[in-house]
Amino acid sequence: MKTTTIKKSALALMACILALAFALVGCGGSKTDPEEAFLGSWKLSGGEIYGEELDDETIKTMEEWGLNCILILDEDGEGQLDLFGDVEDITWKVKSDGTAKISAEGVDFKATLKDGTLTLKDGDDNISFTKSKKDLSDTVKKDRDMAKANEEAEEEEAEGKGARKAITPAVTVADDDLCTITVTEKFEDELGTIGLTVEVTNKSDKNLTFYSPSGKTNVDGTMKEPWFSCDLMPGTNATEEFTFSTGDLDSIDDLVNITIGIDAYETETYEDVASYSALIP
Repeated sequence: MKTTTIKKSALALMACILALAFALVGCGGSKTDPEEAFLGSWKLSGGEIYGEELDDETIKTMEEWGLNCILILDEDGEGQLDLFGDVEDITWKVKSDGTAKISAEGVDFKATLKDGTLTLKDGDDNISFTKSKKDLSDTVKKDRDMAKANEEAEEEEAEGKGARKAITPAVTVADDDLCTITVTEKFEDELGTIGLTVEVTNKSDKNLTFYSPSGKTNVDGTMKEPWFSCDLMPGTNATEEFTFSTGDLDSIDDLVNITIGIDAYETETYEDVASYSALIP
């Protein structure tokens, strides 16, 4: 009888253990968590952007160029999306239909997961990822740091430009019954365009077009082909830029000893009415 009692107790204990195990699985271990399958680092495996297929050869070439496309989904509903070096912080959430909503900089992507492939869709474009066996956070961090360094370098370069130097006294190119033309400053804008600021007044009773004719402008003894055009109604004035081709001059400091030519014609008839030139030190 004692043996029978022990056997019954052992069976009862086993039943409790099995019941507990089934209860734990039924209550939802990590395997039943719908977010579990999305977690981790994902790397580019295919897709189509602007009608161009991202095939294996294209992806390999981009990787050789250091252009990464990586998606990282963390447990806290946050992550990073590295689109070829442009890294954005994201938020994500699995929906009731098993898809996920991924938001980056106000743009929402629908993410589907099927047969180990995670696909992001935005309109007609789609990008596919497969899960990486290793954490790609360091690669994303390097891309983010590189993008920040490039942005800072561009800002420093832009700050080095944008110079303006007033011409004192301003140089008068023309002052007669037809018009007044005055050059007031030299400039270099943020895009590297170099030139002169010109103020023009039409004193006539005709519509006039002022322009820079070919072969009448040089900078420090070297002929240049500038751009200048200004259409004015009778009795009106305007401030326009007299610019030189990008690459013609390295900086505003090269803009010295300038001989400029500005001609004028009647806008309606194309009849030439005046030709002017002036030396700007």
